[in-house]
Amino acid sequence: MSKFLHRIFDKKSEEFRLLFSLIPLSFLLILLDEYLDKFSILSDQNHLNMLILKLFASSLLSILITFLFFRILDYRLRRSDEAAILSRERFRLIFENNTSSILIINAESHVIMINDAYCEMTGFTREEVIGQSWLKLIPPHEAERLLSFNQRRLAKDPGVPSHYELDFITRTGEVRVGMISVFYEDTLHEYVISVNDISERKAIENSLRESEEKYKNLINIQGEGLGILNRELRYIFANPAADKIMGVDQGGLIGRRLDEFVTTESMLTVKKETELHKAGSQSTYELEFVRPDGAKRVMLITTTPTFSDKGDYENSLSIFLDITDRKNIENELIRNEAELKALNTTKDKLFSIIAHDLRGPVGTSADLLEVMIESYDSFSQDEQLKMLEILRNSARSTYNLLETLLNWAVIQTGNLVFRPEIFNLTKTVDNIVKNLVPTAFSKNISLIFDATEDIYIFGDQNMIQTVFRNLIGNSIKYTYRGGMIEVKILNHDHKTEVLIVDNGVGMDETTKNNLFILNKQHSKYGTENEKGTGLGLILCKEFLEKHGGSIRVESEPEKGSCFIFDIPKIHNRKEKNDETAQPKPEHKQFNQETILIVEDEDINYQVLRSILTSMNLNYERAENGKDAVTMFLKNNYSLILMDVQLPEMNGWEATMKIRENDADIPIIAVTAYASDPTRKKSMEAGCNDFVTKPINKTRLVQIIDKYLKRSRITTFQ
Repeated sequence: MSKFLHRIFDKKSEEFRLLFSLIPLSFLLILLDEYLDKFSILSDQNHLNMLILKLFASSLLSILITFLFFRILDYRLRRSDEAAILSRERFRLIFENNTSSILIINAESHVIMINDAYCEMTGFTREEVIGQSWLKLIPPHEAERLLSFNQRRLAKDPGVPSHYELDFITRTGEVRVGMISVFYEDTLHEYVISVNDISERKAIENSLRESEEKYKNLINIQGEGLGILNRELRYIFANPAADKIMGVDQGGLIGRRLDEFVTTESMLTVKKETELHKAGSQSTYELEFVRPDGAKRVMLITTTPTFSDKGDYENSLSIFLDITDRKNIENELIRNEAELKALNTTKDKLFSIIAHDLRGPVGTSADLLEVMIESYDSFSQDEQLKMLEILRNSARSTYNLLETLLNWAVIQTGNLVFRPEIFNLTKTVDNIVKNLVPTAFSKNISLIFDATEDIYIFGDQNMIQTVFRNLIGNSIKYTYRGGMIEVKILNHDHKTEVLIVDNGVGMDETTKNNLFILNKQHSKYGTENEKGTGLGLILCKEFLEKHGGSIRVESEPEKGSCFIFDIPKIHNRKEKNDETAQPKPEHKQFNQETILIVEDEDINYQVLRSILTSMNLNYERAENGKDAVTMFLKNNYSLILMDVQLPEMNGWEATMKIRENDADIPIIAVTAYASDPTRKKSMEAGCNDFVTKPINKTRLVQIIDKYLKRSRITTFQ
């Protein structure tokens, strides 16, 4: 229209000249009309002439206007044709040059147009496609869906999709995947369909989907826990292994905070590690977790931070593994290593003592015995007695040393036999002091023990005796001639406190601090070069701790020492069955019952024979387990003393053989192995009781009397 107006006002155009001629003609008609109105008095002839002139001008004006109208209409029609041609040209260009494959399908599903892109995509020519049904260009399984969509479009269903995936067929018969865009032209009842081949993209998507599925399966089946924590330390992802490790149901970690599973102390570690993560660092660390059931577990965690596109810290990806069992093993190995080092130190100490402190006295005693045997007649009776006394003292000293070593070794192996009982501590200490008075007297040392009351305690009497012997013996060893040692027992409400005070050499601070440490404690010679093992004090500490007690020392160089220890579980009452109300075991006399002694060592046999003879008991000897069984089956014995370490058949095996024939005869195990496993094995074999070597006469007689059920007591002359 704008172009038409432009032509009207163009002076050179035909439309301008036509419009310009209409202007005066219009003015003429207006003047004639006014003139006729004013001069109506004109003659009829003149009036007619004026009227004819008016009609002519009006006709001419109408013709000009009509002509102008048709010119305008013709112009518009020509412009419409031009626009239509242009539009068709544009459509053709778009249709042919579009990279998407385009088909135009009529209402009967026949293809009426396709572009080159479709031919290139499918391999079909136009002649092979145009006029064919669209259904022949898709696989059979897609036909039903396509027809359904077309029916819904005809029914003007607003829910029918205009974009969807559809399989199509190429000229070679290959089925590929296309993204379809459908436009339905309601006026022409035609479908304009755009198709893009997305087969490669679908293959990639399927591959990614498969990879994602494999990745998910890998995450789900892996043994390590995998979790993602956001900035608030809340789980936003966790695999099944993580749920299992943390002790929750599957999916139970999602949405829960880390501090629900971590102790307050461990959260300090978490906060420290989180700061590293925010700085962009990956870290690996151990953390203690607490499961909902209260079980504590140790996790090894490797955490990697993730950041947004802007570089802000967002999440942390953690892989964690339950290493509780491994940590327990590591801790056990550390403990075992420490114990092994301690045992190795003990071994070195024992070997050192055996090499220096036992070898010398034993060798010297053997040499002296050899001299006595070879030159026995050349010595007077007094000289012989003196030599025997020397041998006795050496044997006692060596035995005490050996007992200390064995007790220490038993403690280290965990086989210490602990037999607590109620006994009179006052009387026990009094006996120990009396036995040590001669040793103190030999150095002109006053050994004082003045008890005002009988104090009863619950403990292992042998251990307590060992403690007193060691401590008092040490005081004698490190006290100068003419010195004094005082033993005090203080009875408190809940414990007995013992003080052993001397005015001997004393010790400095370093020596005091190392006094009860095996690898730092070293024995020093006494005031008259007396030897020691260095184990006595450590043994005392072990024995007292076994009773729940403790020991300490107060000392200054050259001012003496005071050893103080306590024993819990005091009994302030005197027991009704006091030993003073019972005759001593060595005063018992039996009725010549016959005892079978099963012993392969002559010296041990002689000791047992001597004890039994003094108690009016008869005896017979078997030197091995096999002979013991044979003799038992042929003779009648009242009791059997059974050594457990025997040739041919050991004592446990012999006991089991005897029990097959007699379940009642008392059998007493006799062994140098005073350990709980040995005692337990002896009881399981069928023994009634247990005595240790060297034989304690009092203990042996008590056991024999118990099992022979003797009640007659006489005084031994």
